[in-house]
Amino acid sequence: MTFASPASSASDSIKVADLANHLLIITPTEYKTGIQTVHGIAEAVEVNVFDLDTNTEHNSLLWFNVALRNALKTKINEKILARIGQGSARPSKSAPWNLLDATSDPQALMKANNYLLKVTSAAKAGAGGTPVAAAVPAALEGLSPEVAALLAQLGAKP
Repeated sequence: MTFASPASSASDSIKVADLANHLLIITPTEYKTGIQTVHGIAEAVEVNVFDLDTNTEHNSLLWFNVALRNALKTKINEKILARIGQGSARPSKSAPWNLLDATSDPQALMKANNYLLKVTSAAKAGAGGTPVAAAVPAALEGLSPEVAALLAQLGAKP
């Protein structure tokens, strides 16, 4: 069995700034209050993030940033497709991090759907089920594999 070592320092964890401008699938898992920090009691949203630009997954991140927290606290267990950007800084303040909606970008949607299709296929294959790609009806074969598989998932009939 292979074991991972614990993070040796805070620098081993991913920061919001490290994800700037990356295409992300963000899944908020919990809104937390009463978190004791060096700055006092705080609120945060816990998120799982898949970075589609680097193909890396980051689980159980706590985002304290007010704009990110407010954008995600009502989206618990939903998948958000976005990039992280920065707003305008106020005098003597840092520019806030914010989410830039990527759902209107066809390339971003295709990249995200391809990733989710792979995850779904792997989960079904691992559970002894039929991989999604194998379940595509013959009438949908003229389409790209991704589109055909998504239509098959939705129950499209020939």
